[in-house]
Amino acid sequence: MVRLIIEFILAVVLAVAITLAAVWGSEAKRQRKEISTYTTALKAAEEKIEALETQNEELQEKVKHAAHAAPHWGYAGEMNPAKWGEAFPTCGTGKAQAPLDIKGPFEKSDVTLKVDYKMGPLKVLNNGHTIQVNVDPGSKLIAGDKSYNLLQFHFHRPSEELIDGKPAAMVAHFVHKSDEGNLAVIGVLINEGKENALLKQIWKHAPTKEGPEVTVPDARIDPKSLMPLKMNFYSYEGSLTTPPCTEGVRFFILKTPATLTKEQVEQFPFKLNARPVQPQNGRKITEG
Repeated sequence: MVRLIIEFILAVVLAVAITLAAVWGSEAKRQRKEISTYTTALKAAEEKIEALETQNEELQEKVKHAAHAAPHWGYAGEMNPAKWGEAFPTCGTGKAQAPLDIKGPFEKSDVTLKVDYKMGPLKVLNNGHTIQVNVDPGSKLIAGDKSYNLLQFHFHRPSEELIDGKPAAMVAHFVHKSDEGNLAVIGVLINEGKENALLKQIWKHAPTKEGPEVTVPDARIDPKSLMPLKMNFYSYEGSLTTPPCTEGVRFFILKTPATLTKEQVEQFPFKLNARPVQPQNGRKITEG
């Protein structure tokens, strides 16, 4: 009897051992499967990291190449305006380049100008060539039956455009773009005289060194405050006055100038950033 009990107990123990072994074996198999999955995922992640590192190295090389391929132009030195055409062909070979020396005779224009500019935040930057004020969407120029959106305005010292051979102290170029992609620029000549409130505000916050756009908290400006009441103008077909000197830009140079003080002229961080006038090449200059 005792023997039977012992054999029964041994059988139960053996059965429990076999069950536990099966359970442990199943758990070990599950854990081995998980380890294999993690190992595969880790390997894939390592391969992805290696690919990203390779892409980063390639991107850095492209950036270096681009920086080398696009010469830094300027208004003096080795890449002065006379040399722009060597790196930017249109600057040298274009037949409708800007700016121009504006002088008669003039043809009468059938276009009238109207600006609908909105008050907006002051967003200003020094791009290494000028002080530029970027404008939020909503401000428009209506030239005849064409509508353009104001993108930004910037400044040149002295004025790029001449009137009968004479420059103004500065000029503000208001750059517009139509929905079709056409560009139109209003030029506001600025002579020495009374203090200019808008320029006082812009100069106060304009960075003196090249850098990213600065949004000035609580500062709001009205671009229209630099415009005269009468929008009489001279007009011609021209180009960007900076590289790449793309042509097909419509210029409207206002006849009535704005003013700023001599001190405000001196506060502008660029002593010279005006492209010399270009050949007219038979282009008509209209007035309105």
